[in-house]
Amino acid sequence: MVAGSNPVAPTIFFSSFSRHSYLTFQGEFLVNDSRKTIIRSQPRGKVLREKASTDRELLYYGQHICTALAKMRRSDIIRVYYTEERMKPLGELLRWCAKNRKAYHLVSGEELERITGSVHHEGLAILATCPPLGSATELLELLRLKPAPLVFLDDVQNPHNIGTIMRVMANFGWPYLVGPGALPPLTAAAARMSEGGAESVRMFACKDSKSLCRDLKAMGYRLYGTSSHAKDSLYAKPLVEKSVVIMGSEVEGMSPGMEALMDEFLLIPGTGQVESLNVSVACGLLLGEYTRVHGLGPSRALD
Repeated sequence: MVAGSNPVAPTIFFSSFSRHSYLTFQGEFLVNDSRKTIIRSQPRGKVLREKASTDRELLYYGQHICTALAKMRRSDIIRVYYTEERMKPLGELLRWCAKNRKAYHLVSGEELERITGSVHHEGLAILATCPPLGSATELLELLRLKPAPLVFLDDVQNPHNIGTIMRVMANFGWPYLVGPGALPPLTAAAARMSEGGAESVRMFACKDSKSLCRDLKAMGYRLYGTSSHAKDSLYAKPLVEKSVVIMGSEVEGMSPGMEALMDEFLLIPGTGQVESLNVSVACGLLLGEYTRVHGLGPSRALD
C-alpha cells in the first residue's frame, strides 16, 4: 500500500510486473502513465504510507543503505521506489527487478517523501524483508568458530544512535551487535543512519544478559565500559583482543546489574565541561582505539 497526501491521498495496489511505472497525480487519481490506467483513489483527507505487511519487512530509504542492501541481500527485495535522478545509477538493479518480476516504480520526490514518511529518502527506497534477530546461543556458536570483538547495548533505544553505532562497527569491521530482549528491532531511521553499515552488522537479542556475559568471560572475553569517574584512561593500556564493549542507556547509563559484571571501566579524557559523550561517539572512540592496537576486525561472518 503506497501513501499519498496531496489534497488526495491515494491507496495504490501494486503487483509485480516487468516494466517500471510512471506514476503521476491527475485530479483525484494516481495514474500509471506507461499503461494509461487509473490505479485507485482514496477519499480526501487521509494520509497513507507504504507499510510493511509483516514484522519482518522494512521500508529502507537512503542511498547508501539501499545500495548495500541491493548488493548483499538482493533476493530479499520486494519493491523498489526511485526518483528520476536515480534512474541511471540504478539501471542494473532495475533490469534485475524486471527479470525477477519485482515491482519497481518511478515517483517524484514529493511522492517518495509521502511513501517513506521522511524528507531524507535521497531519491531511493526499497521494501525488503529484515534479517531476524539472532539468539545468544547462535552468537556463542559463531564466536567459538571465529572469535570477534562485539558491542553490547544495555538498553540503548534511540534509533539514530543505534544506526550510527552500526555505521562505526561496519567501518572498523566489528560484525556483531547484541543487546537484551528489549533491544529494539532495526528501524528505517536506524538503517538510514547506518549509511549501509546495517548490512554488515548482525544483531542478536539475549533473554539473559548476565548469563551471556558469564559465558563470554568463560570464553576469555573481557568486558569494558566507560565512566567519567573511572581512574584509568582509555589510552593508558591496550584493550585485549577478545573485547566486549558495553554501552549504557542514553539517559540512565549502564544498569547496576551490568555494572557489576564489568571487568574494567575506562575514562575517555575530556575537559570536564560536559558530563559525558553521546553513546555513539563514545563507542566510536573505543572501537577506534581497539583498531589502533589490533587492526580492523573480521567484518561480518554470517555463515
